[in-house]
Amino acid sequence: MSYFGEVDLDSSRQPVPALRNLFGFVPNLLRAQTLLPRLIEAEAGLAAAILFKEQALSRSQKERIALVASAAHGIGYCFSGHYQTLRSLGSPEEDLDQIVRDHHQAGLSAPDLVLLDFALKLTLSAPWISEEDIAALRESGFTEESILEAILTTALADLLCTLSAGVGPLPDFEPRQIPGSRKEPATDRGSYIGGTAGPYLRTVELTPESFPPFAFFQERFGLIPNLFRAQTLRPDVIEAEAAAVRTILGMDDILSRRQKECILLVSSAAKLNTYCVAAHCEMLRRMGVSKEEAGQIAADHHQAEIAEADKRLLDFALKLTERAREFGREDIELLRRHGFSEAHILEAVATTAFNKFLNTLQMGLGVTPDFEPLRVFGPPETHLSHGADRPTMGVQGDPDVELVAKVQGGDLNSFEELVTRHSRRVYRTLVGIIGDGAEAQDAMQDTFLKAFQHIGKFQGHSKFSTWLVTIAHNTGVQRLRERRPTESLDELTSDSDGDFAPRQVRSWVEDPEQLCSRSQSRALVESALMRLPPKYRVVLVLRDIEQLSGQEAAQALGLGIPAMKARLLRARLMLREALAPHFVSSVKRMGQ
Repeated sequence: MSYFGEVDLDSSRQPVPALRNLFGFVPNLLRAQTLLPRLIEAEAGLAAAILFKEQALSRSQKERIALVASAAHGIGYCFSGHYQTLRSLGSPEEDLDQIVRDHHQAGLSAPDLVLLDFALKLTLSAPWISEEDIAALRESGFTEESILEAILTTALADLLCTLSAGVGPLPDFEPRQIPGSRKEPATDRGSYIGGTAGPYLRTVELTPESFPPFAFFQERFGLIPNLFRAQTLRPDVIEAEAAAVRTILGMDDILSRRQKECILLVSSAAKLNTYCVAAHCEMLRRMGVSKEEAGQIAADHHQAEIAEADKRLLDFALKLTERAREFGREDIELLRRHGFSEAHILEAVATTAFNKFLNTLQMGLGVTPDFEPLRVFGPPETHLSHGADRPTMGVQGDPDVELVAKVQGGDLNSFEELVTRHSRRVYRTLVGIIGDGAEAQDAMQDTFLKAFQHIGKFQGHSKFSTWLVTIAHNTGVQRLRERRPTESLDELTSDSDGDFAPRQVRSWVEDPEQLCSRSQSRALVESALMRLPPKYRVVLVLRDIEQLSGQEAAQALGLGIPAMKARLLRARLMLREALAPHFVSSVKRMGQ
């Protein structure tokens, strides 16, 4: 029996006929969710659009993807189901066993080997998926449509595996032992991408006026998320996803919307998904949760100011996300003891499983964030152990680590030394944002006061200096907002920097007739710098003046590294254009 009580469904009403039409029977995975039939409808809709509809990939190709994914996750229920389906499609048992052990020795075609390599990498090492992986599929003859289907199928397999682990269904077929000695594709751990280097696939134009799912997203989120824009080659799948968003995430009758967003946030952080973390932080912000608190929930919800029962709920979601094969009935019982009903727990399982689908999908598509990220997550080698379930940024050689530890132990003198070390950098950061020295001095005091108040929560997920600059950045932006309440906040927080193109790009040669001294040159540069918009000014200060690394600057500004680089390039071009008239080659002017 599954972990949840079942309710008899009228066989003449949805979703039973649809399930029998799809599977030929009602799978136990879905029977185990009869307490909430709307979940079954959403999940069946995704399976119908992705797995059962043959378009660019064949049913056998999709089932092989699902087979190797479920074997990689160690989920016997799903493995047995996909194994049996492939047997019914004509695949011999010995071939299927070999596919699981090492698909390169299974006699598959060269393109199908590349396809399974991609699917395994996506299901096991999604943050390392890059344009090169997509290019390898293209070179093997796969179309844009077939690549999208491969990503969708892998994401669906991840959803089904997570769901199966969470509800504990009885097998539909004779259980199959997952063959041992599985060979998993090697991943170059130095090629960390982070899932936001795309989008990788072409799209077609769909509008809210002509496409109802986009109208739904526009109404719900205030925009059409890039994740869904990237799938316009398959409008039918977007329709199924919109229905799932509406019925799994959109309902507020069991778990609250806020509880679900917290589940989505911590699970996405655990999967290193900067895109999804940014989206769920924004959704929580709209519900009244501060950016700082949302960031704390993502980094370590045990240190966040949320109810103890909700901390247990997030522990539950994290274990199901990260260690599904270790999940069991005791995890269900633990939530029951904290006051959650079966319906609450079942909805938490479905929310976590659907989030796994969205995370895998986003990493495969490589779409860039819709909202400015609070932080950018690093590769797992720098993370805590799986038992800790905490994403970190990983820090090497932080010179402040001993002083921070002393301050956390109550040594105030050590904090004064930290202030002395970092005052200059904090001040320059604030001047870069605010544009006024006196106000920057005042804001610097606020920054160090906030740092002192919250240093107990500093977990060492980044260098202390980067954490401090992040506080300075947030303090400066807040002051600028308060100073200019009538202006749009988009200029300060948006990742969309427009298509700036310099009007003057000239050779920079100092003209002694115009510049009588180096000090005048510095004054010109400082003056031009202070006239730049704040978001461009501060990135120049951090990278070119304070000499922060690209990763440190991106983290301090809450940007992805590609977005930070794009902003820095535009800032340099703006500064160059502003200074061009003062640095025109005298030879050129004499020739005029």
